Amino acid sequence: MFILLSLICISAGYWCLRHMSQLDMDRAAMLPFADDPQAALRVESETGRACLPEHLAQQSALLA
Repeated sequence: MFILLSLICISAGYWCLRHMSQLDMDRAAMLPFADDPQAALRVESETGRACLPEHLAQQSALLA
């Protein structure tokens, strides 16, 4: 029973996330830091990924 429930949960998670692009996943991962500009700058410098809202807008404009 536990194995069946686990397979259903994994399948549901995959079905929900299958249409997300890598850019969408990166944006979602950086959302917790977007509220605090100092933390966002620190995360940007450590990871090299855009975190501040204006940098995310520039990144999505470049890809469009």
